[in-house]
Amino acid sequence: MRQRRTTRTAHRSGLSLLEVMLALAILGGALAAIGELMRIGARNAEKARDLTTAQLICESTMAEIQLGFIPMQSVGPIEVEDLQYQQEWLYTIVAEPLDQEGLTSIWLQIEQNPELFSRPVSFAVTRWMIDPTVVTTTEEMFTSTGGADG
Repeated sequence: MRQRRTTRTAHRSGLSLLEVMLALAILGGALAAIGELMRIGARNAEKARDLTTAQLICESTMAEIQLGFIPMQSVGPIEVEDLQYQQEWLYTIVAEPLDQEGLTSIWLQIEQNPELFSRPVSFAVTRWMIDPTVVTTTEEMFTSTGGADG
């Protein structure tokens, strides 16, 4: 009896070069996508931090206007006087009297200095406030007439 030779090869137990290259290409693409997502996430976190800082500075500056530490008049852009944020942040105030006597509309914008930042963040708020000159005039009239007793 004669032995038959089989032309079949034995069962493979490894990976071909094509399969390895394909796996490396998929891994490289996934790493590039994850890296891009991390970069976008870091940039958005930085922007959120700057926007929160702008809101805090805006509320603080608005409180200073309301308390009379900053005059209720149109100015700007001016550097924020806080030593921590000096030169980085600017504020602009637009004060306009309203139709209702004694009320003033205060528009306040806080923005990063465009000379220092490539994509400056800004935040603005509008608040109606009682005009301090009207309050002073009313108080003077009230005291000069003798108040409620006179």
